[in-house]
Amino acid sequence: MKFLKGLGIAMILGSLWGLAGSISDSRIEKLELAGRLPYGPLPASATKSYSYEGLAGAFDSRLPLKRASELTKAEFEEAIMAAFTPRVQKELRPLINPILNFSVEYQMDPFWIISIIMVESNFKLTAKSHKNARGLMQIKPDTAQHLYQLMQKTLTEDQVTKNLYHPEENIEVGVFYLKKLLQNFRMNYQFATVAYNIGPQKLRNRLTEKSLDVKNFSYLVKVKERYDLISLNFSEIIKARPQPFELTYVYSEQGLKMEEKLSALFAPSTSENLAAIF
Repeated sequence: MKFLKGLGIAMILGSLWGLAGSISDSRIEKLELAGRLPYGPLPASATKSYSYEGLAGAFDSRLPLKRASELTKAEFEEAIMAAFTPRVQKELRPLINPILNFSVEYQMDPFWIISIIMVESNFKLTAKSHKNARGLMQIKPDTAQHLYQLMQKTLTEDQVTKNLYHPEENIEVGVFYLKKLLQNFRMNYQFATVAYNIGPQKLRNRLTEKSLDVKNFSYLVKVKERYDLISLNFSEIIKARPQPFELTYVYSEQGLKMEEKLSALFAPSTSENLAAIF
């Protein structure tokens, strides 16, 4: 008898849930047709967009990078390019696609990567420093050799030197290095940025000696200035876009209301609760 009673309750719950779903779908459809629904449906994930769903956090924690998939690749690229002068756009244009592809592959903040490149070489492919750092992301050959080993790639010294002047190779090694620094410094973007400039061990020593003001470190300040400039247009575009309906507070609360109604079935006076629901 108890089994039959439980089965009956389960069937009622199932029918209620199905009914609620069909009513909800019907209401949403009517609102959409009437033009009264203020938010559109959640965009389906597509390969035509850059996705940062696996990113733990951006350089600026306020930047909604996980909403980048709401833009097409072309829209996202143009949102970045718009921050630069025509002269810089000409140099960045052939680099933007590989930068963004590697940022997605390694799940890294693309605005941070671009800011680092801008400070390091200002997008000059043949840049070389007095410390022998080379290419777009200004990486030393011995550092690159070590990074390639971590990437499980075996290259000769000559190959490493040539690769540092190859844009895509240089970018990937640089992005990989930033990823390692970010992991080593427990997702602290400030430490990772300074470490990219002076080296991780030197940073640790300076932190131990308490002889470094990280927040006001000149290299970090420069990167942050570029970052704010480059990310501003994307930030404004996203703010102007309605948030997908499924992510809004109103929609998410509907599930809770339904659960509250269903939980009423398990109260002592079941018949009274069923009457209240219907």
